[in-house]
Amino acid sequence: MVTMEELLASQVQKLKVLHRGQEIEGTVLAITGKEITLDLDSKSEGVIASRDIPDSVKLNLKIGDKLKAYVYMPENENGQVVLSSSPQSKIATSSFRGHGINWSKFIQAQNQKSKLQGKVTEINKGGLIVEVTGVRGFLPNSQVGFELLSKSGAGPLRRSDSEASMDNLIGQDLTVTVIEVNQDNNKLIFSQRGQVSEEALKKLRNFSLKQKVKGKIVAVLPFGLVVDVSGVEGLVFISDVSWEKVDDLTKQFSAGQELEILVLGLDEELGRLNLSIKHLTEDPFAKLAEDYPTDEIVKGEVTAVSEAGVTVKLDNIEGFLPVSKMEADNKYEVGASMNFLVDSVDIGRRRINLAPFVTSTAGLIYK
Repeated sequence: MVTMEELLASQVQKLKVLHRGQEIEGTVLAITGKEITLDLDSKSEGVIASRDIPDSVKLNLKIGDKLKAYVYMPENENGQVVLSSSPQSKIATSSFRGHGINWSKFIQAQNQKSKLQGKVTEINKGGLIVEVTGVRGFLPNSQVGFELLSKSGAGPLRRSDSEASMDNLIGQDLTVTVIEVNQDNNKLIFSQRGQVSEEALKKLRNFSLKQKVKGKIVAVLPFGLVVDVSGVEGLVFISDVSWEKVDDLTKQFSAGQELEILVLGLDEELGRLNLSIKHLTEDPFAKLAEDYPTDEIVKGEVTAVSEAGVTVKLDNIEGFLPVSKMEADNKYEVGASMNFLVDSVDIGRRRINLAPFVTSTAGLIYK
């Protein structure tokens, strides 16, 4: 009899735990002018900025090659591992000539909510790398103000143009505050919140939640759409564009395009409207889920196996078999077609919770 521990050990894929500063080798999956994507044999892919790799290495680099790098951030907002060509200890302390990071300065700035001057040095899908007095920290997309985003440039954007416009932010000076300091993990997180003028706040407060508005796209960025709504800046995060997953916004949207959108929130700290396109319509999941009553036998294809459970593609919806219900004697392999029982409907996660469909030697069905 195979135990659950043995099952997970043999079937769970890409669960390697990574930590900041760790040296790791990956296989090149994709190469663009902006970044290189690596398979790290972990739960997530890694990304490293092309400019961070020596020209002598990039010149002959091709898909399938092995590349060594260091973990800069174990996980960004897109679930990717952010990599660097140098160990973080060297990057973070380079301007201090070996004297170490003055953490007390950043801890004091956080406690006093004081502002610091920095410069953008790198761009990735999760946000910006900002250097303050020689120390590099991370500014997540959700914490970026529109004054900076507006400098990325507008105009009709194709994918390559979108990446190029974001690169225009490199070298830009900006004011940030510190929202997280973790000396043990060498972690420093910045924000641009709290820098909004009274005039901008007054315009923002003219809007209300759930209000339908019209706006014009100012820029198409990897993480969302920057929209002008009657002179007020707004942002539609990529997750709020459609009920279905969207990988490339530039295939559907371009600068100058007019949209009807819904106000989800008023962010007074960043002076912007949080907007949504998908919430103008009902989530189709509820209707689709009606075809999956409890205890219904369904057939699906295994698309992923993780420490949490098994992800299954059903006809037109996602199913999930939690690890607590996985049968030790069953092989759950990616690509396998299997029968399951519908256990419940998870509206929040937009998926069907599944249970094993097993026929005993007596011909009985149980879960």
